[in-house]
Amino acid sequence: MTAEEDRYADIEVDVLDDAGVRAVIDNALARAGCTWEELQEQAKAGSFSSEIAQRAWFVVSSFEPSAA
Repeated sequence: MTAEEDRYADIEVDVLDDAGVRAVIDNALARAGCTWEELQEQAKAGSFSSEIAQRAWFVVSSFEPSAA
C-alpha cells in the first residue's frame, strides 16, 4: 500500500439511491425555505435570499426535479 492509498483509508462513502437523493433535495429546500422553482429563479438572478439558499443551490443544482 502506498502512502497515497493509506491517506484515504479512513474515508467512508455512502451511495444514495433515488429516495436518498430526493430526501437530500427536500431537506435542502426546506432549510432554504423555498421551492425548487424559487431557488432556480434566485440562481438565475444571481441573488439568493440567504446564505442557506445559496448553499442549497450548490447542493441541488446538478439534479433535475422529478415529477413527484
